[in-house]
Amino acid sequence: MCGLTGYIASNKLPLTKMVISLQHRGPDAIGEYETVINNKYVGLGHTRLSILDLSEKGNQPFVSDDATIYLVYNGEIYNFPELKKEYLQNESFKSDTDTEVILKLYQQKGLEFLELLNGDFSIAILDENKNKLFLIRDRAGVKPLYYSYQNDALIFGSEIKSILKSGVKAELATENLQNYFVFKYSPGNQTLFKGINRLQPAHYLAYDLNDSTIEIKRYWDPNKSTKYANLSFSEAQKEIKFLLKDATEKRLLADVPLGTFLSGGLDSSIIASFLKDKPEIAHFCASKETKDLKKEGTTSDYQYAEQLAKDWNINMTEIPIGSDNTNLEQIRNTIKYGDDLIADGSQIPSFLITKAAAKKSKVVLSGMGADELFLGYAGHQMTLLDSWLSKLPFSKFIAKQLFAIDQGNGKFKAFRRYLHKLGKYYSYPNYRYGLYTIVGDYENSLSVFKGKENSSKEILKDYFPEGKNPYDCFKTFEYENFLHKNLSYLDRMTMSNGVEGRVPFLDHRIIEFAHTIPRKYKLSNTGVTKTVLKEAFKKDLPDYVTNRRKAGFGMPLRSIFSSEEKINELLDRNLLSSIDGFSMDDIERIIQNHLVGREDNSALIYALISFQEWYKMYID
Repeated sequence: MCGLTGYIASNKLPLTKMVISLQHRGPDAIGEYETVINNKYVGLGHTRLSILDLSEKGNQPFVSDDATIYLVYNGEIYNFPELKKEYLQNESFKSDTDTEVILKLYQQKGLEFLELLNGDFSIAILDENKNKLFLIRDRAGVKPLYYSYQNDALIFGSEIKSILKSGVKAELATENLQNYFVFKYSPGNQTLFKGINRLQPAHYLAYDLNDSTIEIKRYWDPNKSTKYANLSFSEAQKEIKFLLKDATEKRLLADVPLGTFLSGGLDSSIIASFLKDKPEIAHFCASKETKDLKKEGTTSDYQYAEQLAKDWNINMTEIPIGSDNTNLEQIRNTIKYGDDLIADGSQIPSFLITKAAAKKSKVVLSGMGADELFLGYAGHQMTLLDSWLSKLPFSKFIAKQLFAIDQGNGKFKAFRRYLHKLGKYYSYPNYRYGLYTIVGDYENSLSVFKGKENSSKEILKDYFPEGKNPYDCFKTFEYENFLHKNLSYLDRMTMSNGVEGRVPFLDHRIIEFAHTIPRKYKLSNTGVTKTVLKEAFKKDLPDYVTNRRKAGFGMPLRSIFSSEEKINELLDRNLLSSIDGFSMDDIERIIQNHLVGREDNSALIYALISFQEWYKMYID
């Protein structure tokens, strides 16, 4: 796990500054290469977090024996020993790294080598034989890669801050701001920085130095896989059990200590079940205070993880998080490392738990991805409830009664929030299914900033066209958006502490499997989420894991923002009112409705606070 950056431009750029901005991603070594091709300056930079072959032989850039191909790379190729044995038997090697295997596979096969890789990666390859630079991102988007292409200049990096250090001016992409408030991140390849984009997962970008043009292509699509079609439910259970065991074992490849994020939920417990006989692996769990849980209306992860640790006799460290941790200092910390703005209450806990884990482990496995792949969210259940409601007489009348439910007052707060949202958007067109899964209220989110009209609606309509099965739509919508957002904060918060995060559920074989099997294997007809996982592992996990209610990992935002004093302390109304487009009347209405319990607007309030701090840090 590392950081990479570079450029192609008509003038020399400050590569060293660009590299140093990423030093938190790779504190162990720095490397640079610069040259001139066809009157263009070309630079590649790298910061290294040593995971495999800890010697200097693993430092980057890597260069081919004939000094015509240069490579910088962030990530891990988990099947590189097998690839080395199968395809590179006659090659000589200078290191024991996967980086050198990537370089030699590219020399042998060109970009076709990508279909052989099982791993998480962002790669930059300068091929001076072809006068081309290739930027490549892994299938799931576990490793980040950003670029700016303006006036024939291409500037790229693992994080946006390295692009800004090149001299690109930080300007607000106002046209993307409303989408940020709706989705709580910038969807697709958008960012809030004008002229700076993400390279999408499973894509590569080719810059031709002969004519200064770029081409972006997709090299993998999980929807095209048929390998796991026509499996019976029992066959699917056996297959996912094999795939997850193999994916987890592959991700133990390291020359440094390993750990896991253990919540006591289904996904992290499955990963821990494969590792419970390995006492050298540490496990880490966040815990919340009772007062916060009551205000949240949720349950605690920690009590399940604690019981599991006792039952399995595994080494688990408790890491307390609470409302006191949500202050401007911690918010600014996540924004500084994140730069591609995300408003997610899970970022601060991710930072805190990784900071503590870094004392023992340099690699940590996470259960992230299972909810998106196997329909584990409440929004998926709401979609099923929507279909049940549509079969009832007077369904629109019933929906109005659901909409009348106060979200924030009384018992069963979480269920009340979901029912309120179902009632409010039940009469919307097909894209309402997307509204069930996004965080926060759609109409309120639209109202805070008067941006590009119907932009978010068009995005949702593209993912949820009329007449299409919503569960087929979820595959693409959540894979390309919500999952990407989660992976982004996982990468930033782990890397900010010098830790590599690995995600076994996002092995590309498991993604193909999840995209292929029927909806009822994931979300049962009776509303049981992640059914195939629960059935496959019911003999390996205790009932209190497989049958428990899902708990949130994030900061207790509802508890925090139940106090008007706390909102006033964190929210800078003067700044927001100074930016053209913000509706302060709507913002006040949203806050007051939240405080009296009519609506739960905690996520939107957090998004406003996060934006203001991001704006001060990068734009103002």
